[in-house]
Amino acid sequence: MALGVTSETVAGGNLSWLGSRHGVANARTGTLKTSAFTDKHVPSGTPVSVDTDGLYVPYTDGALTGFVINDSNVEGGDEPVAILDHGRIRVANLPVEFTVPANAGAFIFVEEA
Repeated sequence: MALGVTSETVAGGNLSWLGSRHGVANARTGTLKTSAFTDKHVPSGTPVSVDTDGLYVPYTDGALTGFVINDSNVEGGDEPVAILDHGRIRVANLPVEFTVPANAGAFIFVEEA
């Protein structure tokens, strides 16, 4: 059996979607469900929901659970990540098209860039 060394450089990502640092230090840990993401690079600021199996999937129109804090790569399988579950969000700077839900939960959404 051959053992090889693998390295990967991952940057934190574009955090301009954060309206403040509030909530970042208290982020929850979750796992992204690989099969739910079409692109295996999940950028910082991606909105997510919890699937029936307890894994995080891209948010569509159900219950918004939070936002992925740092860039993540799900190419190698389900990936543990930090999820922002409350705070101020700059909608214009999110990496995906996003419509603010009627029930904002613990988030404050602002339109400023």
